[in-house]
Amino acid sequence: MNQFIDQIPPAVIEKGSRKIFVKHSNIFNINSNITRCYLIQSGMVKIYIDHENGRRSILDFVGHNDWLGELSLFCEEADIKENKVLHEVQCLEFDIAELRQLCKENAEVSFYFASYISGKLLARSYRMSEYLNYSLEKRLASFIIKHQNNGIYNIPHTDVSEYMNVSYRHVLHVIKHFCELGILTKGKAYVISDFDKLTQIKNK
Repeated sequence: MNQFIDQIPPAVIEKGSRKIFVKHSNIFNINSNITRCYLIQSGMVKIYIDHENGRRSILDFVGHNDWLGELSLFCEEADIKENKVLHEVQCLEFDIAELRQLCKENAEVSFYFASYISGKLLARSYRMSEYLNYSLEKRLASFIIKHQNNGIYNIPHTDVSEYMNVSYRHVLHVIKHFCELGILTKGKAYVISDFDKLTQIKNK
């Protein structure tokens, strides 16, 4: 979604205020109304649903240059999704009511958010199709490239397995294979040692 960042109208940015969320905190709380939305500048948030049968579905990981809560600009969200800060988040906080009014008054702002949200929905649809038709190796390579930060990748395997709807062992097997190929180097986190090979796997 980063292609939309350079297109943010100045009228939006000037209404933001800086905010920090620490690791393991929640940006939105269940059973509360959404009155703010956020443009994430650094860090990562996990968005998920816990089902009645005890299983968990991770819907997305949002990070640098992603919006969170922007759907509430155009509709009232009946159910707030579970969310957890994985890495400290620095962001710009916006008042939903202010931005809604701005969308009504400013066609450029309204078009920007409509474009961003439609792009987000298309990306999720493509991801579902990709998961049905491509190998875990290709999908994981794409995931690592998308969510690495300055060559460092450190999303827990349990979260990745839930997100991709595969077993933890399957994820671990592919990660080990990447290490054997010299693509990743394991430490406290994984360091991407060979971006070219990882990109080749992503594109094959």
